[in-house]
Amino acid sequence: MPNTDELREQIETIDEQIIDLIATRMEIADELAKAKKQSSQEYWSAEKEREVISRYHELCEEVSLSEDEARQIAEVILKISKERQRHYFQRNRVLFI
Repeated sequence: MPNTDELREQIETIDEQIIDLIATRMEIADELAKAKKQSSQEYWSAEKEREVISRYHELCEEVSLSEDEARQIAEVILKISKERQRHYFQRNRVLFI
């Protein structure tokens, strides 16, 4: 059985991977915001948000994480993504006078 230092090292490695994956997800979300803006879509869809949360529930269920844990994970990631997309839309708003 690994000792606490070895377990903490494993967690640190996984944390690095998680951050890398979240950063990649946010880069893709930024590209999605650009594509939405170009096609005159809203930056956020409540329906899509529900679909993502549902997908997280399914994925978490497959690895024995609870529905509450799935919701918490999805909420954090979606909050960051939503804020980034909202910021992109506001920053790139064209004002007509």
